[in-house]
Amino acid sequence: MREFKFDKQKYGFELDMDLHTLDKRPSNYFESEVHVTDFFEVIFLKQSSGNISVKDFGASLLPYTIICNSPYQKKTNNINQPQGYHLVFKDDFLANFFLDKLFVFKLNFFYNATSPQFFQIHEKEFTAIEDVLKNIIAEINDFRNDSQHIIRALLYFVLTKLNRLYSEFYKLYTIPSGDNIAYIFKDALEKNIRQVHQVEEYANLLKVERNRLNKIIQRHYNLTPKKLIQHRLLQEIKTELLYTDKTISEIASELHFSEPNNLSRFFQKHEEISPLHFRQNRKRI
Repeated sequence: MREFKFDKQKYGFELDMDLHTLDKRPSNYFESEVHVTDFFEVIFLKQSSGNISVKDFGASLLPYTIICNSPYQKKTNNINQPQGYHLVFKDDFLANFFLDKLFVFKLNFFYNATSPQFFQIHEKEFTAIEDVLKNIIAEINDFRNDSQHIIRALLYFVLTKLNRLYSEFYKLYTIPSGDNIAYIFKDALEKNIRQVHQVEEYANLLKVERNRLNKIIQRHYNLTPKKLIQHRLLQEIKTELLYTDKTISEIASELHFSEPNNLSRFFQKHEEISPLHFRQNRKRI
């Protein structure tokens, strides 16, 4: 199975997102076989033909369709003559800037276990979003010192607007019974991630059985609590690496790893790069 990896140096400078029009793209631009990506992806289709399959959901394409994909989610895109826009980004692009490190997990169109991750919007809404997308493309093409901040703000607007439209399309107005624990869990995660790394400990904090917590989190985010904890812990480590001069030993101690080597092994396992190389290869924003 093919895996598409994000190229952060596409423009000659480091940028953890990309956006471009689909006009004049080759007919085989989208992979029709089963594949995954290591980034988030939103496809804005003004006009096209063909069909798509994301998770267990499939459909023929209609005008003004929005397709949303999460990292390592198996999918096929049999899209012909696409007209529109293709947005891709790494979670770091938003997580390293906003206080809410789990922003993407609040977006119903990512990691959704119950509804399709594609939907249609009205032409008027598409046009309004398209204007913002054009501004993002303009910032990329005329990249300056403050462009990342402008792009993030515009991207935040687009994703939040899409979340509202998606929720209205699938009538996701209320959190299902019991799933409020999912948000309480995220709140506990934010407050305790530097000290608490185990699912059992969070279950105790929330006063809920571990099995029940697993079921609720899996249902709400299509991820296990363990995966969510790992994701958030990685973000905390990256923040320390990018925005402080602390040693690996100091970071490991503050994040309650028993020894520096355990932090390094954890980071290497999930990021396929050592913490030191990650720090050396990244530019501070």
